[in-house]
Amino acid sequence: MKLSKYFNTKFFYRIVALIFALFLFFYVNADQLTSGQSTGHTLTTSTNEKSIVIEMPLKVKGAKDTEFVAGLPDKVKVRIIGPSAIVTAINNTRNFEVYADLTGKGYGKHTITLSQSGLSKEVSAKIDPQTVKVKISKKATKTFPVQARYNSSNVASGYATGSVTMNNQTVRVTGAKNDVKNVEIVVANVNIPSGTKNDVVRSVLLQALDKKGKSLDVVFDPETVRVTIPVFEASSSKKVSLNLVQSDGDKNRSYSISTDTKTVVLHGTKQALSKVSTLTVPVSVEGVTSSVTRTIQLQSTISGIASISPATISVTITASGDNNESSADVSQTNKIDNSLNNDKTEDDSSKTSSNISVSSSNSEKSSESNN
Repeated sequence: MKLSKYFNTKFFYRIVALIFALFLFFYVNADQLTSGQSTGHTLTTSTNEKSIVIEMPLKVKGAKDTEFVAGLPDKVKVRIIGPSAIVTAINNTRNFEVYADLTGKGYGKHTITLSQSGLSKEVSAKIDPQTVKVKISKKATKTFPVQARYNSSNVASGYATGSVTMNNQTVRVTGAKNDVKNVEIVVANVNIPSGTKNDVVRSVLLQALDKKGKSLDVVFDPETVRVTIPVFEASSSKKVSLNLVQSDGDKNRSYSISTDTKTVVLHGTKQALSKVSTLTVPVSVEGVTSSVTRTIQLQSTISGIASISPATISVTITASGDNNESSADVSQTNKIDNSLNNDKTEDDSSKTSSNISVSSSNSEKSSESNN
């Protein structure tokens, strides 16, 4: 009876209510408390801070219009760390810039530290790369024709390429004065897949090469050209004669070139074959001092010619004489003739002197006789 009276008191009910309240509290917050204990500082960081990497264009400040700067990358990476909301906004708007300040820098090589502007002070930023090496030179601009280059052997058997067309036949090349001066050719290298049977259309980046084929650090306007290479089925053939042409050699020698192959068969499009009557074959005579036989690979520079039969011919090259020796002989003969002429002149002079002396003596005798 005493225990039942205790259960019916207000104090007992208050204790029970407090226990249920504490139970419900821990039950509702159990997942969050467990997560907080397991992640610790990482939870706070992931909730409040964010880190992203943004690729940004690199701008140049302080460069003069007469200067060309080589060595600068087009884009750099920027790691931004800060409050999640601010970092997200920066990533969406990207309303800041990364730049290289060249103010006061003269011609020559320099190491430049990259900077940024426009970012909130509540975030930190790290630029990669932090520094760049540049070369400042006097700027020059010149217009060059563009030549398309491609591997015609990748065209399928029985097919040939036609005349190449480009949306820009010339481009403006800007760079260091010495580099622009050394530009030998501007090319658009077109990749033709193996076994191609259809027309090839590509937007191609340009490349400037010097005489040795080395690529030069210049910029182009426009940066790319659109190249179209028509591909035709080469269903026709035509027999043509050969025209052997000496391509080099020693200027002090004379050469004769000949071949037993008088005609070859060209395979290509009807349009291309209608323009060909003879096939010109350049023959190198470099290093030939007597008589040699060389195998020459036949090639056609005319668009639409798919193949040549036979593909190679044997050419006999004969070198005759060395004009240097003849020149030396003539020079030596001239020296001998000059020497003989000098001796003859001296003899004639002596004779003249003797005659003068005799005349003088006769004059004296004549004078004595008169006396």
